[in-house]
Amino acid sequence: MTEMSTTKENFTVKDVAKYLNRSETTIYNMLNNNELPGIKLGGKWIIRKKDLDEFLNQKLAEQQN
Repeated sequence: MTEMSTTKENFTVKDVAKYLNRSETTIYNMLNNNELPGIKLGGKWIIRKKDLDEFLNQKLAEQQN
């Protein structure tokens, strides 16, 4: 199995689950509840790297306050 490339611009649910060390079910739940930014194309979720980075930076800032 190869490591997820950090040069990718778009991630799959599987990519994000691996990156965040969470289950794919958790990522699907977060997407369906609008807790995680993503778009659904052709029945598959796509998460843009820049949106994921912004999401993580926002969560980090919230936890530091």
